[in-house]
Amino acid sequence: MQKIDKSILTQVIKPRDPISYKGNFGKILIIAGSTHFGGAAIMSASAAVYAGAGLVTVATVPEKFAAINSRLPEAMTIDYSNLMDTLDSIKQSDVIVIGPGLGTSSTANSLVQLVIDHTNQSQTIIFDASALTLIAEQNIDISKISANVVLTPHQGEWNRLSDLTIKDQTPENNQRMLHSLAPNALLIIKKHLSEIYYEGSISQITAGNAGMATGGMGDTLTGIIAAFVGQFDFSQDTVEAALFLHSYVADKLFKKNYVILPEQLIQELPKTMQKIATK
Repeated sequence: MQKIDKSILTQVIKPRDPISYKGNFGKILIIAGSTHFGGAAIMSASAAVYAGAGLVTVATVPEKFAAINSRLPEAMTIDYSNLMDTLDSIKQSDVIVIGPGLGTSSTANSLVQLVIDHTNQSQTIIFDASALTLIAEQNIDISKISANVVLTPHQGEWNRLSDLTIKDQTPENNQRMLHSLAPNALLIIKKHLSEIYYEGSISQITAGNAGMATGGMGDTLTGIIAAFVGQFDFSQDTVEAALFLHSYVADKLFKKNYVILPEQLIQELPKTMQKIATK
């Protein structure tokens, strides 16, 4: 198993071209949030913006628009119950995140299918949280999606997807089940020393701490991954760098903080990325 260390950051994070505009850094659509879980959409979108995404749109329930617009004026908002508007945004986006705080309603299920049916090989889909639950519960086939696919389950969600108990989630079993579910997908199993599975290879980060065990940390990671793919293109290195940066920033904060809040981590992203890019 290959170990992911700090060197991945300098391989991926580079100085920005001085002649560039927001379209150069990725159009990200985040389909997230619900009446009871609006924070997930805010954290995922905030992480995407602060990690450098050029344009971020949040598709969510209208009652969360004011909270998102006041907390994150850089992001645009659309009502995901309007499937035509959402479809237009899907088609125009480089990266589509679906799942944080979305719930498992019939509307959420329709949105998952909309994304699967209307993306192409030039795009990346990041399935997270509720979307993973729906895929497992509804036996949704994700094996033939033409877009790049990133799956981001924690161990409980991976259990639902793979039927592997946590004690049976060995590298060999995980790789076998990924090949069965979605052979072309990149899988991140979120846990202490998270693992990445892609095209037969297995890697593991060498960062992270107990202070990260708080709500919203996974939503934050998803936003960082979306921003990185939008800026640096889809690759295993790009996703590994996003995963490592998330824990690397948290490790720095953990030196002075008993608990790491997602908002704290998000605020540190631009400064940390600039230091890495200008070394």
